[in-house]
Amino acid sequence: MDELADNHHIRPVEDETFGNRQKESDIALVRRAQTGDTEAFGELIHRYRGQLFRYVRALTHDSYLAEDILQDGLIRAFIHVGQLQNAERFMAWMQRIVRNQAYSHMQRREQQLEQHFSSFFAFGADDASWSDQDSLDMTLNHLLNDPDRRSQEADYDPYQAVAQQEMRNNLHKLLGCLNKREQQVFTSYWMEQLSPQEMACRFNLTSANVYQILSRSRKKVSQLHIHLSVEEMLAEWNSIGQDRVILEEPLSFRDPQTWNSAAASIHEMLGYIGPSPSLPMVMGMSGLSFRLTILPQDIHIAGPTAYNFKEVLTRGLQYMGYHFHAVEALASEAGLNANLVDPLMLEEKAKGKRLLNSRLVRALSLIRYSIHRGIPAVVWDLNIPEFGLVYGYDDAVRTLYGADFIKSGAFPYDHVGRGVNQEVFVLAAESDGMTREMDLRAALTAVLAHYGGKDPYTLPNTVSGLAAYAVWREALEHGRVEPNGHAYNIAVLWDARRYAGEFFKELSLKWASNPRYTSLIPYCREAEELYRIMSQRLNMLKQCFPFPEGGKPNEKLQGKQAISILLEVEELERAAVVAIESLLEGMSQHSPEIVMV
Repeated sequence: MDELADNHHIRPVEDETFGNRQKESDIALVRRAQTGDTEAFGELIHRYRGQLFRYVRALTHDSYLAEDILQDGLIRAFIHVGQLQNAERFMAWMQRIVRNQAYSHMQRREQQLEQHFSSFFAFGADDASWSDQDSLDMTLNHLLNDPDRRSQEADYDPYQAVAQQEMRNNLHKLLGCLNKREQQVFTSYWMEQLSPQEMACRFNLTSANVYQILSRSRKKVSQLHIHLSVEEMLAEWNSIGQDRVILEEPLSFRDPQTWNSAAASIHEMLGYIGPSPSLPMVMGMSGLSFRLTILPQDIHIAGPTAYNFKEVLTRGLQYMGYHFHAVEALASEAGLNANLVDPLMLEEKAKGKRLLNSRLVRALSLIRYSIHRGIPAVVWDLNIPEFGLVYGYDDAVRTLYGADFIKSGAFPYDHVGRGVNQEVFVLAAESDGMTREMDLRAALTAVLAHYGGKDPYTLPNTVSGLAAYAVWREALEHGRVEPNGHAYNIAVLWDARRYAGEFFKELSLKWASNPRYTSLIPYCREAEELYRIMSQRLNMLKQCFPFPEGGKPNEKLQGKQAISILLEVEELERAAVVAIESLLEGMSQHSPEIVMV
């Protein structure tokens, strides 16, 4: 890596030098670089660094920022050069990398300008594409407020001219979706930063009219921006021959082994990478076997998934020794119960009427990145608010191929993030091919934090861990439980505790062959037995309140029976916590690790 750092500081090469070099050897250099040859990569950068620097400077109008962005881009390119399939497209690939880096840097800088727009935000621009600005606001600021554009005639730079023309073309496309009045109001707001009151006077409108026009225009521009960004992404991928890949269809969902769609999806995904941990090990190491989150009042169906997907699931992958990438845009509160909504809301026609999700480009990029490495991506809400896998795509028909508990098949690209809750979450994993060490101590420590209500990754207005039992019983006592959601919570909890027992059973079996860890086996067996009894009690509850019908939890007799079983389960949970604490204390004396090849 030190050798790469030296290459970063080679001076910019002048244009005439590029013309004299042997361009035909670029392909050979790229192929050598893809084998890890840092000298070959350094020579490529020697040839193109000056051109790339001027390209980034034209986007940022800041030489110092351009240098920082270029350094980051070169490191990213060095790490990922092995993924470039068409060596002839090296320069286009490099431009895409540094442009994305530039947009990310400038997006953070543009957040400082939000004070000017606070009145507009406060007026109720509450759609997802507005609140999640992505790069649109940055794009508009740089397109409509370009201080260096007037100086181009005096100091002409061909690379800057190309970048400026690209920006003007983008502006023309974005504003083309607005009518004349919308363009007047919209550009006045962004270019002149007029207040709504000032614009009302200028255009003979009421302030309310101005707000309505701004909100409507912003939504139109945002949707077009997302659409154009998707098309640009597809063009870039297609230019390097990456326009259709379909992996072998996942089979886990045909005969589900668990109620936990996140665990099922992750377990199947890891199987594409190589020999994967067992399903009980995935459930245990991710903490999914030990979670309990309740939405008080009605025991909403979203309780089992009311946590920060990115933090919890990527933490689990890390504990299992995998690297990960994630894209998310999730609501801050529990969404609709998909089992109770009008079935028409779940159909493709309904999805097509909802706004494009502002994370669509990032989500599609990560899906493609994972599939090109032969690994499906975990995706939230393909058909209902559960997890599934996307295992293929076809640009010619703008189609993804996915599977979940509901169905397996094709669906349009732009339906990602357009489910009933309009949320996006994509998760990809990879391994460096070396021995993976599973961090059991960290995983069990996180389990105890969740039990104690100290897990920071649950959503607001929920109760997690041991404290959830009290609010669950309270809802039953007051007869205000929603039967369908209540039954789902029971089924998921039963399934989780069943796998918790299997997790500790597998641990004891792994340690049985190693005399060093025999003193820890009794703790595992004690926990296994507690969770086995717990799952038996929860199975009784599941029989009383079957999903999806739900039974009659609000009837006094059945509610009282449920409360009795939940009290017993809570006591077993508390005993299991003691067993896990004892196991961790014993581990601190042995420092054991589980190593999987």
